[in-house]
Amino acid sequence: MKVKTLACLCALAAIPAFGTEAVTSGNTFGVLKVTCSATNVIIATPWVKCGDATSAVSVTDLVMTDNLAEGDEIIIYTNSAFKRWVLNSSKQWVGTPVTDATGTAAGGDPATSAIARGLAFRFIKSGGYTSDSYDLYLYGQNTEATATSQIARGGSAASPVYSLVASPKTTAANLNDGVTFNFDPNAADEIRVPRDNLPDVVYTYKTGEGGGWGTSVKTKVGSVYKKMWTVGCTIPAGTGFWYVSKGASGTGTITW
Repeated sequence: MKVKTLACLCALAAIPAFGTEAVTSGNTFGVLKVTCSATNVIIATPWVKCGDATSAVSVTDLVMTDNLAEGDEIIIYTNSAFKRWVLNSSKQWVGTPVTDATGTAAGGDPATSAIARGLAFRFIKSGGYTSDSYDLYLYGQNTEATATSQIARGGSAASPVYSLVASPKTTAANLNDGVTFNFDPNAADEIRVPRDNLPDVVYTYKTGEGGGWGTSVKTKVGSVYKKMWTVGCTIPAGTGFWYVSKGASGTGTITW
């Protein structure tokens, strides 16, 4: 997945009727191009609502639909339930029921349903795609304010609890540096980045000196293979992930 900022424009208001100078707004608007190479991807929400730096972007406004196809889907996961919108032939998002283990729920009015920075959404390309990649264009107002991701905690190894999360930054995020976990992750917790037709990229947590988030891979040592853990967890810009909690109760937050 590749991300490119296409444009950032400073809004310019009209010249006042009784003034001699133009008034320039401090609002900065932008378009983020996310190049995807999978049918089912998790996308970050980098922007806030245009003209309102304190409000989340609505489903209607976040993703440009000109280059998308009828049947493409946006799915969010909040309060342990999925909500879905499907693109119709008029290039409008329509709340559509989705059935899963948590039950059936429609997305609701896309104009009033919002996706906050620090959260993420799943984008599903209808019928797959025929080229090497396709592009999503996300637009809204830029802000440098911190963002918080809500993490549902609890569950167990056999029945974990999931949260759909993303960095709001337009650059890669190192989860071991510059990101604040306002709770103590369990050693069994995971960060999972899905990939089409390939195993998820999985990061696990280790405590103590030299610990943090890292990956465990099979490495040949002598004549046998052992799992070797290496610190390091960088999430590319524009990419979201599942936070998988396998213990401890209550909620937690991540501050970006």
